[in-house]
Amino acid sequence: MAFHYISKLIFGLTVAFLIAPEEVTALFPKVCVSPENLSAKECCPVPDGFTEKCGGPGRGECVNLRLMVNDPHEMFDGDLDRFQWPMKFFNRTCKCQGNFDGASCSTCMFGWTGVNCDTKKSRTRRNILNMSPKEVNQFKDYLLRAKEILDDYVIPTTLYRHMDNGNLPQFNEISLYDKLVYYHYYTARENLVDKSGGEPHKLNGGARTVADFAHLGPAFPTWHRAYLLMWEQAIHKVAGDNDFALPYWDWAGQTTCQVCTDEYVGGSDATNGHRLTGTFSNFTTLCHNAAELRSNGTLCANTEPSMSPIIRRPGGHPDLPAEQTLPSKQAVYYALSVETYDTIPVDYHPTDKTWMNSHCSFRNILEGFADSEGFTGLHSSDVHQIHNQVHLYLNGTISEVPLSANDPIFLLHHSNIDRIFEKWIRRHKVASRQFPSELTPVGQHRDSYMVPFFPVRTNDEFFKRSDVFGYTYDDIDDQGLSTEPQEREREIKAIRRMPKCSVPTQTFSLLGTGHDKTNHSAGIHLYILITLGLIAIAGSLIIVGSIWRRNTKKFQYQQI
Repeated sequence: MAFHYISKLIFGLTVAFLIAPEEVTALFPKVCVSPENLSAKECCPVPDGFTEKCGGPGRGECVNLRLMVNDPHEMFDGDLDRFQWPMKFFNRTCKCQGNFDGASCSTCMFGWTGVNCDTKKSRTRRNILNMSPKEVNQFKDYLLRAKEILDDYVIPTTLYRHMDNGNLPQFNEISLYDKLVYYHYYTARENLVDKSGGEPHKLNGGARTVADFAHLGPAFPTWHRAYLLMWEQAIHKVAGDNDFALPYWDWAGQTTCQVCTDEYVGGSDATNGHRLTGTFSNFTTLCHNAAELRSNGTLCANTEPSMSPIIRRPGGHPDLPAEQTLPSKQAVYYALSVETYDTIPVDYHPTDKTWMNSHCSFRNILEGFADSEGFTGLHSSDVHQIHNQVHLYLNGTISEVPLSANDPIFLLHHSNIDRIFEKWIRRHKVASRQFPSELTPVGQHRDSYMVPFFPVRTNDEFFKRSDVFGYTYDDIDDQGLSTEPQEREREIKAIRRMPKCSVPTQTFSLLGTGHDKTNHSAGIHLYILITLGLIAIAGSLIIVGSIWRRNTKKFQYQQI
């Protein structure tokens, strides 16, 4: 079922020329989107109180941005703003020194604080159901403030090609809350492709294409880890509370949405279109207008507030019985038992653009495209479990990928996903360079700059334990196990009993793991030898074509 809403953007005047940068992590600083800076492709602001770009010696310097991954873009001609991010906009940025961070090196890296960013800090993300009413209300108040306060950075409202090579900037101001909603929209939005014989802003043949830099591949956990840290950073800014940590909702094994009440993140009014009740009842949906994007390349084309509410119908859609329940604890235990972070799908080709078909992949099981309830770890077109299952169970705005971050419950859900990711990292003692670096979907390589984060961030940077970034979870020990004795015992026994995942043998597969490049390279060599042998035996290149036959199943990107 498709949901269609009008959306809202808290906005300012379209930016033509701008002044006075202030520091916070967002899309682009206002000072950098002047015609002069866009034409020069340089974003190296001078921090407040300094006279040199990026602060100068001991803090940062302005350097040429080195692109570490060259992604193919043959299938994406016409809409290249997100490819080779952020090179379409800027190729000279600040390189910060020590623990300094930010577009102008005037903030601290995640997990550090102090005037010189030399003090390590730690905060604890807690189960919202264990928080006091006062603490829950404080969290909700912080979100309300973030919705009301304009950010120091701006967002593009059209594709770069409509900006006359930077001479006609088209950017809008936006609230801190909506800026982060825009992030999720921008990374997951439809991609525009030149239409043969038509205008370049039209979709190829009228079909939608997937170009998602945060889902359907190895970047899913790392992108969202960085994203949640930016949410915390934004709340620290509006609330002045540097100890704040996002709460989580542990939905595993629950029979109802315990947080879907006015006490927490809002109930649902069945008599009024299932719109939210409670604190967030006046929140509206940002970035709904895909038609504008398809017809003329307008990004998030909202120029005045709308009356479209956030919709939520816990219990799933009646036509999707598998999504009418929340994930089981056993499903989470199974995900934690899988040792391999990610795998290259069977019959994969880079132009497929996603790894949603991966088997025996912790990432794909966690994201929900591979089975966890049946303990097989195999992808199937009808599987929507763990992460995906919760989105579909909540059945509303959060069930549409680009729009899902509009609903405040998104933060509670993804904090729990990050918690499971953290349990897996600690359990399997993961090292950062184990992140996939071969045949990855566009923008999801180990060293890819994550879209649309600025200053640039790589997946490798966030493939680390949470304490590196100054936070932990209230119920996880150093080994990734529960700190509650009975739950710890259940978890250990359940994981020990889980069957090993095994890839189907009926189809020849080139499988690579996130932490074993040698195995993948050996697989490639074996594949070449087999192919040459078949050519010699059959004497025909037709066999080669059959071996490289691609999986023609297309992902209909209509649900999480």
